[in-house]
Parts: sequence; C-alpha cells; structure tokens
Amino acid sequence: MVSALAARKQAVFKSVFQTEISQPTPYSTPSVRFAEEGQPWGVLPAALHISNPRQRHGRQDSGDLSGPAEDQVRWDRAWHTVTSHIQLPPSVAAEDSFGQLGRASQDAEEGFSEALKVVLYPEESTPRAKHTEDILLWHTQQVRHHFIQHALPLLSACGGNAGHAQVLLGSMQTLEAAHRQYLYGLQVLLRGMREGDSDLAMEKFRHDLHAVIGNSMSPSLLSALKAVLRHNIRRCLGVPSEDEVPTEDEMAASRLELVSMVDSLSKVGLAGERFQVLFAELMDDAMGEFIVRSYAGRWSFEKYRATDGTQSSDASGGSYCTDRLRNWVENHFSRLVVEVLGRLGEEQVPWSEVAKWKETALGRLAVLRIHELYDIVLSWPHSREGLDDLRVTITTPQRRLQLTDAFSEALRRRLLHPGCSTLKILRVYISMIRTFHALDHSKVLLDRVVHSLQLYLRQRNDAIRIVVTGLLANYSKEEEELAKGKLVELSRLLDDPSQDRRTNFEDEELDWDDMDWVPVPVDAAVNYKRPKSEDVVGTLIGALGSQDIFIKEFQGVIAERLLSQDPPFAQEMAVLGLLKKRFGENELQNCDVMLKDIGDSKRVDDTIAVWMRSGEAGPLVAPSMPALEVHAKILSRLFWPTLPREHFVVPRPVVEWQRRYESGFEHLKSQRKLTWIDNVGTATVELALEDREVKVECKTYHAAVIYAFGEDEDGAGGEGPPGSPVRKTAVELEEQLQMDEDLVGEALSFWVSQRVLREDPRGTFTVMETLAPSASRDASSPAAAEAAAAGPSTPARRPGRAIDAKEVQQRQVYWQFIKGMLTNSAAVMPAGQIGMMLKMLLPDGFPWGEEELVEFLGEKVEEGELEFVGVKYKLVKR
Repeated sequence: MVSALAARKQAVFKSVFQTEISQPTPYSTPSVRFAEEGQPWGVLPAALHISNPRQRHGRQDSGDLSGPAEDQVRWDRAWHTVTSHIQLPPSVAAEDSFGQLGRASQDAEEGFSEALKVVLYPEESTPRAKHTEDILLWHTQQVRHHFIQHALPLLSACGGNAGHAQVLLGSMQTLEAAHRQYLYGLQVLLRGMREGDSDLAMEKFRHDLHAVIGNSMSPSLLSALKAVLRHNIRRCLGVPSEDEVPTEDEMAASRLELVSMVDSLSKVGLAGERFQVLFAELMDDAMGEFIVRSYAGRWSFEKYRATDGTQSSDASGGSYCTDRLRNWVENHFSRLVVEVLGRLGEEQVPWSEVAKWKETALGRLAVLRIHELYDIVLSWPHSREGLDDLRVTITTPQRRLQLTDAFSEALRRRLLHPGCSTLKILRVYISMIRTFHALDHSKVLLDRVVHSLQLYLRQRNDAIRIVVTGLLANYSKEEEELAKGKLVELSRLLDDPSQDRRTNFEDEELDWDDMDWVPVPVDAAVNYKRPKSEDVVGTLIGALGSQDIFIKEFQGVIAERLLSQDPPFAQEMAVLGLLKKRFGENELQNCDVMLKDIGDSKRVDDTIAVWMRSGEAGPLVAPSMPALEVHAKILSRLFWPTLPREHFVVPRPVVEWQRRYESGFEHLKSQRKLTWIDNVGTATVELALEDREVKVECKTYHAAVIYAFGEDEDGAGGEGPPGSPVRKTAVELEEQLQMDEDLVGEALSFWVSQRVLREDPRGTFTVMETLAPSASRDASSPAAAEAAAAGPSTPARRPGRAIDAKEVQQRQVYWQFIKGMLTNSAAVMPAGQIGMMLKMLLPDGFPWGEEELVEFLGEKVEEGELEFVGVKYKLVKR
C-alpha cells in the first residue's frame, strides 16, 4: 500500500519535472510546458512520452528516445549553449563599460556552430521538436531588460553635469558602450544566418533597440539635446546674434559639425521620432528668429544690396527682403533639412516642400511688418523698403484683414488718446495717407483703418485751424526750427503737382492711358470708387468735416493773419489760388474781398495820415495830449468773419486821435463811418522809468492797463501818499477800465513778466520804477532773468535743480496730456484742476504736488506755450 502510494507520487512528480533528461535547460526555457487543452494534469504529453527509458551515467542514449523527444532534447541543448554564450553580464562596472565582450575563440568551440544552426533554423535541424523559440526575440528582450536595469541609471547620472554639451557627450558615450555589448551578441547570431536573413535581423534589432532608447530619454538629456541642437542650427542658418553675424565659412563648418553629430546620434538611437519632432520645432523656431533678428526695425537695405548680390525688386518683382529670404530658405534652410533627413534615412525632400517653406517664411515676414506698420508710417518715406515687403506679402484677403485689424489697434493704443497733440495726430494721418497709397493704390485698406481717427479728429476743436495754419505756413530751411510747431508738410504738398486730381472719365474703366491700372480689390466695398491720385490735402480736408466748415475756418485764420501782419501777403494769395482750384471761385469770394480790403486800407490809411499831419484835421481837443501815431485797417463788415469785441475804456489820447482819424475817413469816404474794434489791435508802448526805458509791442488792452498806472492829474499816486508809485488791485482795474476779469489778469501777468509791475502778497500791483540792485547787477545772468521774468504769479524752475533723462521723458508725457486737456476738455484750467485730471488719466498716477505742477506750468508760460490769465492757464494760439 505504501509502495503503491509512493509510486503514484513519483509518477506525478515525473509528469511535471522530467528527471530522465540529464542535460539541464536554460532557466528561461523549461523543456516541459503545461498540459495541452483537454489533457489531464500531470500526464506526460504524448509527443514526449518515452517508453523503456534507460539511464547511463546520467545521460540518455539518443537511440533509446523516440523521434519528437530526441529533437526536443537536441534543441534544448543547443538553446542552452547559444544563450549561455551571448547572455549579458548581470552588473555594470562603469558608465562606459558593460562587461567584457566574449572571446572570438569561443565561437569556434566544438559544437557551437552546430548549436547556433539548430537554434536559428529549428524547422530544418529539429523539425519534430514541439517547443522552439526565436533566439533574436530572446536577445532583444534581454537587451531591453538590461538597458532598463543598467543603462538608464547611468544615463540619469550623466544628467548631473552642469553643461548641456557635457550631458549630451556623456550620454552618447554610455550608449555607445551599451551598443558595443548589445551588438556583439547580435553579430554572433548573424554569423549563422543566411545572407538575406541577417540583413533583416540587423535592421529589426536596431529598430527595436532605438525605439527603446528613444522612448527612454530623460528630461535632462532631452533638454541638453535641445540646447546643443538649437545652438548648432542657429550657426548653420546664419541667425544673427547680439554679438555677431556668422560668416559663410562659419556656417559651412557648423553644418558639417551638425551633420556629424546627427550621424552619432543616429548610431546610438537618439535620432528617432522624438529627435525628428525636436529638429522640426527647432528649425521652425530658427526661421522665425532669423526673420526677426535680420529684418525687425530695419527698412532700408541700400548699403547691403550692392554687396550680397541680391537682385533689385524691380528685376524680381519682389522686395529686397523677400528676395533675400527666398534665397536663404532655398540655399540654407532647405539644404540643412535635406542633409539631416538624409542622414536619418528619409527620402529625398520634394521641391513642393521647399516652396511651402518659402511661403511660410514670407508669411512670417508679413506678420512682422504688419506689427511694425505703425512705426513704418511714422518713419515714412525712409521706411519705403519695409512697405515694399508688405506690398509683396499681403496678397490675400485674410492677410489684408489681419493688417487693418492690427493697425487699428495700434492707432487706438498709441495715438488716439488725450496725451497726443492734435498736431501729432494730423502728421501721423498725413503719413498714413501717403503710406497706404503706396501700399494699396485702391485705398481700400486706408478706408478700413481711418474711420476711428477721423471721428477722433473731429472732436478736436483745433484740428481745422492747425490744418489751415499748415497750408499757410511758409516753410524754408532757415525757418525749420520755427516750423516744428506747424503742419508745414501741407504747404509743400499743396505745391506738389502730383497731388492734383486728374480729370474723371464718365467710365473710369475706359481710361486707356492709365498705365497703373489694377483690378478692383476683391475686398472692396459695394460703393467703392477708384481714387485718381494720392491727394493728401483733399483727403485730409474731407476727413475734418464738410467743406463749408473748412472754408469758414480758413476765412477766420486768413482774417487773423491779415490783421496781425503787414503786406505783402504772398503766401496767403498763393494758398488761396490753389484752394480755388479745389473748391471753386465762388466758395472763396469772401477771402478775395478781405485781401482787397487790406490793400485798399493801406492806401486809405496812408492818405489819412498825410491829411492829419498837414493840419487840415484841426488841433487836438487837449493840446497837452501826447503825439500819437494811429493806423487802422478798414474792413468791409459783411465779408469778414465776426471779430470778437471786448469793451474797455480806451485812454483819452487814443480816443482823441481816433476821432480825428474818423473825421479824415469821412472826409475821404463820404457817407461811410468807422466802428472801432479796440481789443483786436496792437500798440507800441514806451515807458520812461527812473533807471531805464522800456519799449514793447503789446495788445491794446495791455496798453490800457499800464496806462491806468499813470499818475492822476493831481499828482497823487493811487492809495499811497502824494508822489508815491500808483498801486492798484485787479478789482480796481476792472472797475476803472470796465474790462473783463480775464483780460485784466492777462495784462497784469504780461507786465509782471516784463518787470514793469510788481505784485505784493496782498494782490496789489505797483510800478517798478527801479530794479533791485541784485537784479540790476545780475540782469545779464540767464537764471536771474528767468526768475525775474517769471514773477511771483508764475514760478519758474528752481535754479540749480538737476533733471535726469527719465524725468525729462516724464515731463514730456505730462505736457502732452496737459495740451490734450486744454485742447479737448476746456480751453482754460486752474492748476488744481489740471493736477486732478492728470491723476485720473495717467496710468501710473501723477506723483507731483501742486507746487511742482505750478512750477512746471510756469516754465511753459516762459517758453511761450501757455498763457497765465488770472489764476488759470490756457494754450497760446499759434
């Protein structure tokens, strides 16, 4: 009973562990598998059942085995021999050593070649063996396991180096050592393969190994590879750096170095899919960086064109930048891509891909120029070549829309805000008209971006006046500094024959003589009309409102100029003649009458002056009155703009001379009378003070105020004792002269600035008969003169105070905002209101206190930019 049970246990054990087979099999390939489907557990498979087994010294005779068992044992023994020979070492000594390679003599050991053939081709040597495995797959699996267990930790250790180049070099050395060990086992197997099979096996093994390596790249290795590759690509493509621009020789040397590095990366498995994606991204980045560093902010390439051999835009149909960029893509960018992909075993790059790369580069140049268009407009005409880049690249409706949207945003952000003066906005508008006409003759693009600017300009009260003043400006190089505050560009454009509109045809499409004809743009509006010329003046005038508003403002400016200047009026007559061509004779008839009035007035005034000097007008009413010289400009009331009239008491001597002048005029022009507009004229005042004489030309109400400080008839001088200087307050002058408060304040400020009046803390003004000794002695000093001229009401900048460049820039920003407020919000403002609005408008706040602001405003008064009227400030009319 016991022996039977032991026999059954032994049978079960033998069914699982075949102890009759004396040769041990490798640990990775047990010779007996699980029972087949439907067969009971523990039963020896039929294919391996052995009848009458015999043992001889632990070894079986092959003759005692059946056919299937004999082949299986033979294959197992061969598998053990081969796998033991190519098995990888279980440990690694250093990052560049994966153990000793097997000796070549081992390949010649007795039976190894035969075992290799059995393992490689079991269907021929052991056809009846039921269990065989792929030795190449087994080697690939052990390589993958070995790489994960031993190579990856070494690669991670390489990432601890500081420099990217060292990280990449250490990683490549580690992978090269691993490849030598892994490829040794493969080469042993390939020796027993047929010629065609060995090539396929090598290709498959490399592909699998490189896939494992490529998917196991650590972040540090990937970062190092990216940094080194970026540096080499930039050198190969000639991307300018902050320090230098690579030469052709340096680019060629860098290209050879990069290709050699790609070869090395390909051999160790680092040039797989992730590398190719990284290379494509870096090439894409290099293209954008090359375009930005080579062309950003540069719109003139005249000095480069003669040296680099790039053909002119007229010959190629493009611009200098676009031609040079196409050449760069074809000869540098594409060449590098072809060479690198060739090393990676890719097929030849088709020409269609090169064409796509050229289009991509031109598109990026277009985006760059679109974002620079506002600066191109400001720099016109020196930025003409930058505009040529846009003309060549902006060829689709989508890009045209992108251009107008980006430019409109730049206008809103950089121009259309209270900090910009109307003069600057108008100058930008003129440059816009000329720039967009050169870019797009149809003016479709200009119409898209100009609406917001036109609406903003119409809210500026001084826009039309600045335009009219610019048309009347007489520009010359000698007066360039004086002309900076005027829109002198218009006076030059008005004389430019190219600005005239050509005769319109009934059907503009039949203008066969127009050699610049182009089709109507596809994105033009339904009511589109083709422009015939650039016509800056006409476009600008049309943007400011109706024609009648412009002509009315023009008449007002002409009237001021005719009344404030002496003949001849050559510039005014020339501008009037040119405007008649645009608007017609009838529209400007009043201006003709005004010019005629000034000419006739000169003759009448000369005649009356002779008549008065001859004594025919009779003696003065008061013989003690001083001798005056009065001249008048006689205007036709119905043809002149309504002039502002401010009533005040005119000094008695002037009144008497005016009466005599009226008598002479009535004697000369019967049935006509004169109506004096006292506040419009000017006066030359001579003051005899104790230590000096002052002669100044001023406005008539200025003269009336200083005349009021003359001594009374009884010799008393105002509030003080007899013989003392006259003292008067602003309120007293208002009552005495019946003059408006603002005019009195302006006149007092004027005489304070001339160092004729002095204001005490109580607000009383006194004549400065003598200057203080220090003021007299230091009158030649600029700082003293500046301080004295400012007076107590308009403080000047403190002497000796240093202003750095940053503060100068801030002060300029503040001044632009102040001009915008005084132009658009209110004509006059006190210092407190100006400071409050600055704190609201400035993005970073307004750090000054009221004292600093008043000091700054005082500087602008001295510079002639502001007028101080009472306690308020206003801009000086130009």
